[in-house]
Amino acid sequence: IQEHVRITCEEEWKEYLEHIRIKGHGDTDFTPVFRLVDRLVSEGDLRNLKGLLYFTDGKGIFPERMPPYDVAFLLMQKEYEEIEVPCWAMKLYLDEEELLERNERTEE
Repeated sequence: IQEHVRITCEEEWKEYLEHIRIKGHGDTDFTPVFRLVDRLVSEGDLRNLKGLLYFTDGKGIFPERMPPYDVAFLLMQKEYEEIEVPCWAMKLYLDEEELLERNERTEE
């Protein structure tokens, strides 16, 4: 199992998307990702971090304290269930149909 994936360009992102497997749907512990980011910042592997975008269904355990960078939890618009995120985080909704249309246009 890979500890984390670093994506630094569009080509790496496309390669990653070809092999990603999504599983879960609830009870996610979000805190390991925040611990990893904190470690990468303290070790100097991440510099000038402005924010973290976390793609999720929003169902899980959030860190109790606000990190020293902005955080946005991105959820799919089709999920009409109201998801609560910590008061220090932003909640953004993505429109699945719009994302699919954009993806089709970029593949042409």
